[in-house]
Amino acid sequence: MEVWLLFIPACLALNLTPGPDIFFILSQALGGHRRAGMLAALGLGISYLGHTLLAVVGLSALVLQSATAFTLIKYAGAAYLLYLGWNSLRSASRLALPVAATEQSGWQVFRQGLAVGLLNPKVALFFLAFLPQFVTAEGGPVPWQLLQLGLVFTLTATLCNGCYGLLGQRLQRSLAGRERFSVYLGRISGGLMIALGARLALTQQ
Repeated sequence: MEVWLLFIPACLALNLTPGPDIFFILSQALGGHRRAGMLAALGLGISYLGHTLLAVVGLSALVLQSATAFTLIKYAGAAYLLYLGWNSLRSASRLALPVAATEQSGWQVFRQGLAVGLLNPKVALFFLAFLPQFVTAEGGPVPWQLLQLGLVFTLTATLCNGCYGLLGQRLQRSLAGRERFSVYLGRISGGLMIALGARLALTQQ
């Protein structure tokens, strides 16, 4: 019980603090789809679950020990974010013209959140550094403890991210009827994702 009294507040504090995932969610929410913020948060949540399972079976540790694997995953994630940012900027440019821009489907937004989370090696590194701090000798098998901790972290992260997603969606709806603001929101969305991609590309192992 003492472990959970420490772990849950730590999770909430970490997940409520604005970071790359939250900026990604806000960029998606501002991008146009009416449920984009929530769907991006859900996609990221599933990616956290994936990282939990990888940590439990030890694959994350093996990948992070390989400089080549770390670099490949890092650049793949950075390239994907840059691609999303560029597409968002192009969509914003089309909004400024008398041609209807194509809105992303909810499934596309969800997949983007999932891919961004899975292709970020810093998330795997975080899980390997953070979760073991709350493993105890009396808590049972270590893999089982890591799984429980990872599931609770995923739940709290998804709830917190969802709140930011709702906030972004509300802002987007309040400005959606104004064409000039819609163009600006699209550009902000694209700029945020490009900045996140550049930041990830510069990450050191």
